[in-house]
Amino acid sequence: MRVAVIISSLLGWPLLQDLLAQGVVAGVAVPASGREEAEQLHQWLTQSGLAPRRLTRAGLAEELTSWLTALQPTAALVLTFPWRIPAAVLDLPPQGFINVHFAALPGYRGPEPTFWQLRNGEAAGAVTAHRMEADFDTGPVLAATPVPIGLHDTHGLHRAQLALAAVGTGRALLEALRTGAPGHPQDEAAARYWPRPALPDLCIDWQEPAEAIARLVRAVNPWNRGALAALRGQPLRILSATPRPETVDAAPGTVVLAAPGQALLVACGAGQVLQLDMAALEEGFFTGGQLANLGIQPGEVLGTLPATAAAIIPQPQLG
Repeated sequence: MRVAVIISSLLGWPLLQDLLAQGVVAGVAVPASGREEAEQLHQWLTQSGLAPRRLTRAGLAEELTSWLTALQPTAALVLTFPWRIPAAVLDLPPQGFINVHFAALPGYRGPEPTFWQLRNGEAAGAVTAHRMEADFDTGPVLAATPVPIGLHDTHGLHRAQLALAAVGTGRALLEALRTGAPGHPQDEAAARYWPRPALPDLCIDWQEPAEAIARLVRAVNPWNRGALAALRGQPLRILSATPRPETVDAAPGTVVLAAPGQALLVACGAGQVLQLDMAALEEGFFTGGQLANLGIQPGEVLGTLPATAAAIIPQPQLG
């Protein structure tokens, strides 16, 4: 059993290390894209004596054909990759291409499922290994590991848990490949494709319930440095927030308590209250109490980021 590994994100690094330790890796490839994590992987692999093949988007089919023909692996494993694998090469290895998807399938297809699973309040994510077909995230599932999502898990925390859980998924996958298990087909009736989050998805709507806003905050911490709102017309990023049990009679977005050095509470939909624990301004990072120290007063209204301001906020690179 020898596998070729394609990787572009640190999400797959623990699994790749485990595969290397088992001696089943025939070769490794990374995208020549300049993405920070791909460059870091290239550097680590080169320093360890396993210089990876660099793949380009324009010549991907030809490069994969040449690489796989030389390696002759049993299967090709994709541990995150920014580009579609050409359908013409999927059958080159005897057991095809296997994608390791860091979410539950078929309900969370797409390039950034962790954001959507946290945003939607799912109790668990998953690491799912499936045989690749021409369409994104389709094909029979060969191995899957559920990964719980804690009440306070952020995007970064869940991502780290997924990376570690992938090691067990990889071992189950190798056993499935050794035994020739066909896997089980995905239920297309339950399938949903989630697109990459756009800026409107990252902006707080104060009309939402407090728990929904808190989930958004966790879903964008740390990769977007928080959920986006507006304070006196300027961007405000909320990095941590806690729903409070009390209710208030105030318009959503209204600051209902600003206690210097202690707390900053904001009204949300249905009269619910959200405590702002940590936020970022251009001037730095501040607790809610520190924001109150800066002069925020009860009765002020936090808004949704204006379109003119949103245009200057760069979208993050997602894994």
